[in-house]
Formats: sequence, structure tokens, C-alpha cells
Amino acid sequence: MIMENITVIIERNNDGSYTAVPQHRHKIGFIGMGKTVEEAMEDLENSYAEAKEMLSALPKMEFAYKFDTASFLQYINGKLNLADLQTITGVNRHQLSHYATGKSRPSAKTVQRIQEGIIRFSEELQRVCLI
Repeated sequence: MIMENITVIIERNNDGSYTAVPQHRHKIGFIGMGKTVEEAMEDLENSYAEAKEMLSALPKMEFAYKFDTASFLQYINGKLNLADLQTITGVNRHQLSHYATGKSRPSAKTVQRIQEGIIRFSEELQRVCLI
């Protein structure tokens, strides 16, 4: 069976909930929603399983997630704190807090700065070898 790689856009809604929307070309729709990013991702997986039951021709899908800034900051909360992210990205933690809570939105330049910091950090981690 062919595996399809599907991009899923995760966004924070105005009410503080999260939506996970897969970007695919199939004739059946399914999304994920939740109070947290993790809940939205889990709901997406459940919705996909239900869609697969209704349409057996739906291929096996592997999801790759793209986040808006607020969703990413909520998702990473508990794994890295805002002070850690400040060190990684160079963006002030108070400003990161405003982005995470939806009080303000980052400019395109700031989103790029956060993205580049995360990529640099992940590349550093990939070079680590524990013995």
C-alpha cells in the first residue's frame, strides 16, 4: 500500500482552541480540533481512522505538521520553556509569551527568526551522540 505524506496546518483559533487541517486532494474531509495542539492532533488521527473506514480506498497517510507561531509555542510548552526559546531564537521571552497567548502576532521577520533558531537548534541536537 502506498503511503502519502500529508501536510497538516495547525492553527490557534480566536477562542483559544486549535484546529489541525490536512492538505490533501481526496474527496473525503477530516480535521482535528481540541483545547490543546495535542488534542487537535489526536482528534485528527481519530477523524482519519473514521474516514478510512468510510472510504477504504483512502491511502495510508503520514502527517507532517506546520504550525502557526501560537500553536507551536503551545505545543512545545513543557518541553522547552520561554527562556530556553529566547536563547534558541533570540526573541525576547515576554514577546514569545504574547505570541503564545494570542495577545499579539509576530511579524513575518520574527517568524523567520524563530524558524531559523529552531532549525539551528535541531541541527545541533542531531550532531549529538550519547555514549
